[in-house]
Amino acid sequence: MRFSGSDKLTIQSIFKEVKNNFTYEFWVKPEAAHKIRKESVIGASGISDQRYVIAAGYGGDNEYAGTGVSVGTNGVSVFEHTANHLPATLVYETSITDWTHIAIVYRDKTPYLFINGEIRKMGLKSLKTNVFASGIIGGLSNYGFFIGEITNVRIWDYARTRRQIYENMNNGMTEKEPGLISLILEEDRLNKQNLISNDERNETNTEEIDVIICVHNALEEVKVCLESLIAKRTLTFNIIIVDDGSNKETSRFLRAYAEVYNCKLIRNDYAQGYTIAANIGLLASSSKYCVLLNSDTIVTLRWLEKLIACMESEKAVGIAGPLSNAASWQSVPKLFEQNDWAKNSLPEKMNLEQMSNLVENQSDKCYPEVPLLNGFCLMVKREVIDKIGYFDQETFSEGYGEENDYCIRAKNAGFKLKVADDCYVYHYKSSSYTSDQKKLLKKQADKLICRKYSSKIIRDCMTALKENKELNTLRKKVENAIENGEKLKRSNISILFILPTKGGDGGSHSVVQETMGLRTLNVNAKIANNLNYKIPFSEQYLNFDEFCVYYRNQDELIRLSQHFDIVVATVFTTVKMLKNIIECHPYIKPSYYIQDYEPLMFDKDHHWYKEAIESYTLIPNNNAFAKTNWIRNIIKENHGIEVYKIAPSLDNMLFKPAVTINNSKKDVVHIVAMVRPKTPRRSPKETMNVLKAIKEKYNSKIEISIFGCSDNELNSLNVPLNFDFKNQGILHREQVAELLQDSDIFIDLSTYQAFGRSGLEAMAIGCSTILPKIGGIYEYAVHGYNSFLVDTANNEEVIHFISYLVENKSIRNKFFLNGIETAKNYSIEKASLSLYQFFDNMLNNKEKGIDRIHISQFPNSCPLDCNIDYTRL
Repeated sequence: MRFSGSDKLTIQSIFKEVKNNFTYEFWVKPEAAHKIRKESVIGASGISDQRYVIAAGYGGDNEYAGTGVSVGTNGVSVFEHTANHLPATLVYETSITDWTHIAIVYRDKTPYLFINGEIRKMGLKSLKTNVFASGIIGGLSNYGFFIGEITNVRIWDYARTRRQIYENMNNGMTEKEPGLISLILEEDRLNKQNLISNDERNETNTEEIDVIICVHNALEEVKVCLESLIAKRTLTFNIIIVDDGSNKETSRFLRAYAEVYNCKLIRNDYAQGYTIAANIGLLASSSKYCVLLNSDTIVTLRWLEKLIACMESEKAVGIAGPLSNAASWQSVPKLFEQNDWAKNSLPEKMNLEQMSNLVENQSDKCYPEVPLLNGFCLMVKREVIDKIGYFDQETFSEGYGEENDYCIRAKNAGFKLKVADDCYVYHYKSSSYTSDQKKLLKKQADKLICRKYSSKIIRDCMTALKENKELNTLRKKVENAIENGEKLKRSNISILFILPTKGGDGGSHSVVQETMGLRTLNVNAKIANNLNYKIPFSEQYLNFDEFCVYYRNQDELIRLSQHFDIVVATVFTTVKMLKNIIECHPYIKPSYYIQDYEPLMFDKDHHWYKEAIESYTLIPNNNAFAKTNWIRNIIKENHGIEVYKIAPSLDNMLFKPAVTINNSKKDVVHIVAMVRPKTPRRSPKETMNVLKAIKEKYNSKIEISIFGCSDNELNSLNVPLNFDFKNQGILHREQVAELLQDSDIFIDLSTYQAFGRSGLEAMAIGCSTILPKIGGIYEYAVHGYNSFLVDTANNEEVIHFISYLVENKSIRNKFFLNGIETAKNYSIEKASLSLYQFFDNMLNNKEKGIDRIHISQFPNSCPLDCNIDYTRL
């Protein structure tokens, strides 16, 4: 059916019974482009210029969202829609000029894009409680209509696999297919549809955010500021850096940072002063919220969320700012010391996040209204800029007084200014200028602003700030809480996993899964990876970059780590890194995620054997944990170290049965095995020899697939490959799940498995498994109940048990049921809660360690050249 850009078919705005796991499929031939938006899980980034094939129905409640698909000649975008909320959760740019099959598969509120039966991209997981399928075809009033042709729209109430999509995308439907809830625009149904107009909401708010940092030298403070933005990032925002004529070293760092974290970098060849630099940043911004942030600050967890909440507390609010240690009238707990503004060093035995937490706990969140805000951190609403323009760079070119002028202009234009009294941002307030220079600049600024307005207006502003009851009360409450040594409930925990890897292995999957799981528990969990691995890691874990920080060398890793409470080594080679970190930052709690007994990986004369052995005792009182008793016992026996047991994780929304016993078993038995030539303990040669023997024994009765290596790697094994099998290559997790869903038997012939993630994932999908009898496999595998555990060095035994499974469908069915039942005991949620409890216990015992963060100076054990030239005060 042709859509001309103004029509739509409304079958049902929202399918309330179809939520979180479902599939859209359709054939489409677009004739116009749609507007590409930035991926996000907040805001309303898709408010216009879309080409909705399936429009995102209005969820009607902040916790529920309808979903939709926009397709243009330039690609595909997925949106979700509820009150003040219409972000693009998946965006994929590609040329589409002819008939193309599109499928959007939602698994656990996460959209996956398939084009012509092949997976192309995974989107962002929704933060809503439920996301629903929508039944509006062709467009959404005020937001965009499709131009082109659409046919064969199918909506399913479950997440379909790649094979199901690929094998049926050209086939007709009988409407009796299980799970098919709507079949639209099939040729024999076109005349039954009615064009229906639907009164959609036409007002949305966008919560896109631009954070603008103006920089002129002061490199070490700039590094800490910019890295804190990444380390403490809990929602999506854009970073705009204005390099105001910095020296070569600073400019080089800014270029590298902007490239790694996809920032907009603007360079002034010579310093033009803060006011002009700030205006350049504001002119480069187009988002609803602009934040001007000094380059000598350190942000804290959820600082942006708190500022946004303050801005949205009342429609008239146009500018907001946080509390700080050193921000004139926004300082806590003290305003003055030694006849000057107080700098408020952090209290003894309290770090930055603890101070932020204390302020939040003492706050009534009343958002005091003030006449002026300190310019060290200002959130400005787009409407303010549209109405009053930018900073007055003609009058206040030096960077003193311009924010006071801007606040007065905003207030005169009808906007309110408020303090986010639950938000705390640290301010170094370093010596960019000498004391005499500052006094002179301030005196000049005072004259200029009084000349522009009047002395009375400025005095009235100062009086209002001085007598503000809410701020004075909060300062006293914070001071009392510090003096009383109030014990804080650590609702905000920051954890950094050191994981220098390309990804794709079971250990990496565990860390990634559990990092995401911890984040759902309000934990700021992130992964630190070597910059050299950024591209392959990003390809393995799509859209995970936001939860990663990258380092080039040990010094950068040490500096990044200062923003976290706990730093976790994840492999023996990272324990030395962790040791260097805690020597430099002794307030950080060290931890070691032991995922294998790594000395078994090397010959005793190998240099890594010694490093692996030493890793368990290198850091005294290291907080070690593991997911199997086998690892715990072997560490205890060989090193005398107690290792905490955590629950293993399983992504049971990805690895789950897509079919039932009755329709899953075929005449041909499909066998799959992982083959990794680069990892000898995974027995790649032995695996290929066994597969060859099995194929020769059963011929056409079986089909064999392998994954985990390239053809070149496979050829390097120097084993006979003259039998019929298919090498699927190196797969992403989603592709592994699809391969397992099409298989009956999974084989892992490793010499041992410390846990054996692939075996559990195969069980969860319904495969019968052949697994090694040595190692931590017994956490989930029971011989003869849900798997066969074999001596992998004994080919005769291995072939015997594989043959038994091939020949006995009843045993495969038994393992199918029992394996799925076993897998139900494991989830990312359970593992993450187990981890959270472990980390929470570590922090509750802080009196045993050193807690003090000397945040106003760099530790002596990590000397850094702090040649500070200029920082916005």
